[in-house]
Amino acid sequence: MTAFCVARLEADPRLLPVHGILRGAAMERTADAQLLAGQIVEQGRREAEQLLALAREEARQAVHEAEARVIERGMQLQQGMDAAMASFMEQAQDMVAELAGALYDRLVLETTAQEKIAAGCRRLLREAPPKLVNAVLRLHPQDMPPPAGLPWPCEADDRLAPGTCKLEADSGEWRADFAAAATALRQALAALPGMRVAA
Repeated sequence: MTAFCVARLEADPRLLPVHGILRGAAMERTADAQLLAGQIVEQGRREAEQLLALAREEARQAVHEAEARVIERGMQLQQGMDAAMASFMEQAQDMVAELAGALYDRLVLETTAQEKIAAGCRRLLREAPPKLVNAVLRLHPQDMPPPAGLPWPCEADDRLAPGTCKLEADSGEWRADFAAAATALRQALAALPGMRVAA
């Protein structure tokens, strides 16, 4: 039966019974062994608790470090997104400003002289008081005839620049100049970031 055993445990001969009877010394040794076994078990339990506490602390520290790495990575990603968004907004602002300038230039170039005079007259209608005494609308000769439906008589005045409307009355004078308004708007557009409006 022992042929397959690699090692054999030997019992202390003092603990073996003689003819089936245990001696008192053997009983003491057995009691000592039981006490020693209890101490070994207690020591093993304490060591296991220490190892468990150490493992818990290491796990807590690892979780804390992982959380810190995740938070740091999240902050880096947020900063990257903020920078990308700022760059996108700057580029979009530049594109919008350039598009507005191009559309404005096209609109000004495509506006006919009669449309410019009509716009000036509409402005005078909005700005001038409703009941004027001795009111006369003056236009450059190239801008004649005036738009239909105006409440004032109209006269040609070669001292005015083409595209300029001048309303004279006893109570004051009002002027609408399409070219000046277009220049002011062009300058306002040119002041936008990324704007390059042709003069």
